[in-house]
Amino acid sequence: MDLGRSFFTGSRITRLVPCTNSEGRLCHIFREIFLWNKYFWPVGLELRELSPRSLSLVERNEAYVGAHADQDMPRQMRVVAKLLHHLLTNHHCVTSAAIVTSIFREHHQLICDALSKSLGLQKLKLYAVRTATQSPQNTAPALPHLRHLRELELQNIPFKRTFVEGFSEFLTSTRLLTTLTVTHQYLECEEYAVSFLQGLMRNQTITTLSFDITLLGQNPFCGLFGMRVPPRSAVVFADYLRTNKTLCTLVVRGGYLNHFHVVSRPILEALIINDTLNKLILTSLRLEEVDIELITRLFSHNRILTCFNMIGCDCSGISSRASSKLVAITENKTLQEMTLSLPFIDAMESRSLFSTLASTQSLNKVAVNYFSDFDVAEICRAVQETGARDRFLVGKYYVLEDTVDQLTECKELTSVAVHSSFFSGLEPLLTTLSLLSLCSHVTSLRLEVWSNEFRGRVSSLIAQCIKGMTALRKLELSIVDAEMRDGFNEARRELAQALSVNKSIRKLSVEGPCFGETEIETLADTLHSSRTLCELSFFPSDHRCVISLMRNLSMNISSNYTLLDMQLDKPWRLGVDWFMVSDVIRRNCSLVTRAAHFVMGTRNRHCAAAAELVHSNPGLVEKVQELASVDESEAASRIQKSLESFSELDEFMRLAGVVKHGVTCQSRGDGRKQLADIRRNGWSCIRKYIKMGDIWDEQ
Repeated sequence: MDLGRSFFTGSRITRLVPCTNSEGRLCHIFREIFLWNKYFWPVGLELRELSPRSLSLVERNEAYVGAHADQDMPRQMRVVAKLLHHLLTNHHCVTSAAIVTSIFREHHQLICDALSKSLGLQKLKLYAVRTATQSPQNTAPALPHLRHLRELELQNIPFKRTFVEGFSEFLTSTRLLTTLTVTHQYLECEEYAVSFLQGLMRNQTITTLSFDITLLGQNPFCGLFGMRVPPRSAVVFADYLRTNKTLCTLVVRGGYLNHFHVVSRPILEALIINDTLNKLILTSLRLEEVDIELITRLFSHNRILTCFNMIGCDCSGISSRASSKLVAITENKTLQEMTLSLPFIDAMESRSLFSTLASTQSLNKVAVNYFSDFDVAEICRAVQETGARDRFLVGKYYVLEDTVDQLTECKELTSVAVHSSFFSGLEPLLTTLSLLSLCSHVTSLRLEVWSNEFRGRVSSLIAQCIKGMTALRKLELSIVDAEMRDGFNEARRELAQALSVNKSIRKLSVEGPCFGETEIETLADTLHSSRTLCELSFFPSDHRCVISLMRNLSMNISSNYTLLDMQLDKPWRLGVDWFMVSDVIRRNCSLVTRAAHFVMGTRNRHCAAAAELVHSNPGLVEKVQELASVDESEAASRIQKSLESFSELDEFMRLAGVVKHGVTCQSRGDGRKQLADIRRNGWSCIRKYIKMGDIWDEQ
């Protein structure tokens, strides 16, 4: 098969070989990911290792490098379609894929054939580009052939009659699908939504369902205002919840129809008698008092629910009287975790509510992600008075002119935002910046100032904050209207220097300020040498800064084993430099994944080698926390113990695959020492020069 040359350097894949994955040996594709991604990147895709020994084809919209303007794009699409077909039909190691149905229109049959003949696909995302001039063709007929599929996500997929019919048939017939996510779907009429939901009712395997609320509306553009009777789709969905015996997690997101109350009553009333759902998440919805009443009824009647989260919900229309209804939470003895948005309660009500929550013994974690910033002192005091501070997490606090002095007093405020536009002049801003340096409890900080303020004392104090806040893990810095000319030279030098000094920041976002070449070199050196900075977002007002940073980074970024994510302004303009940097990020993410699974008990050489390389990466600690559901100190302890588990000679050689049991040597006549004779101290010296990654696969 002639695949032609790749987009970037002209290198090529010379032959396509079936999967060589086997016990103790990775498929040859793992060594060639760099080359394969040179083909996939022009169409916004990338091969990654999201779990050990398994490959995933993920979407990378920011990877698109401008091939859309190239006359060779049709050939690129044809080659990528062939490569995708080969991966899915010949490689057991490819277990996850994201497929852009709209850009593969000309190769629809080849993609459907690849899906139908897939050897190991367990997770699939089908999505269409919003700006596609033509609707994507129907891929539903291929779904019933995906025998191993466990997770399916549909995004921007039009719910037309033929698709809904095929999809409903798949939902009825599948025996392995456990997770279904449907987002930004386009409904031609409510009948198709009802047809989809009826197919869902016949499904007996799904345990996690996530969807946009638009799925329950008649028309995504007309709204639900004025409707007194819930649409038929909401009634059918309520019937599904009432009778379903498999669903454990339900996520409902806001969309065009962000008013939840029109469809909430039948849904929440159904959940009251549902005896399987244990996790309910409401995201980006506009809630009203009727919704709070129904939610509290759910708390008082449901005996299965263990987790309830309200994330990014608009509760501005709810009066303070609604807080009294939340006492129903105490009647629930199964709820263990909850996230609340509470802008509608005042200081006195917060004390009563938090006391009530603290008395609920089953609740292990309560996060208040939105509250009245004017009442911050009373809210923190209410948390302190519960005697259960470790169970409460207070969300981001926006510093106001009247509450500046609470920064140092309220230790519960670990996430702080400072916007200069909230102040009447420079003095409150200067006071706030001076106090921040004393806040050892603040781990997340957002600073937003106007460009005409970012000079003199303000820029110096910001630099001092960055240098002095040794507990800071996340920093977001935004300079608004940042046309930074020569008058800002000193300010940007101070900023770049401060960022190079701080050794605690793990996630950094810089928006607005333009850096000169000297500052860009300082920032690049910081990224090269940092052992803590895992994520960077860089959006200067002048794109030339991004180009310069990529040019500096790409030269020797391969020595960095810390960087795990990077978001950039106009990445499609950055070409091969961005590709080189992103490939290192992909490698680092793969190593962290392998290392985390080694800590969790996956005992193989490749995972052990990764643990040696990235054991100090903060991202590894977070990954272990996620997998093991433990705190940071416990995760760090487990990482250390996992490294010690192969510190001895026999353990090292067994894990490396050199021996099956232990190191033994035939005796020598000359009496010279052999490997088995080396004592612990001697082996410790040797281990300084030999790593698990030095042991090669058998050829």
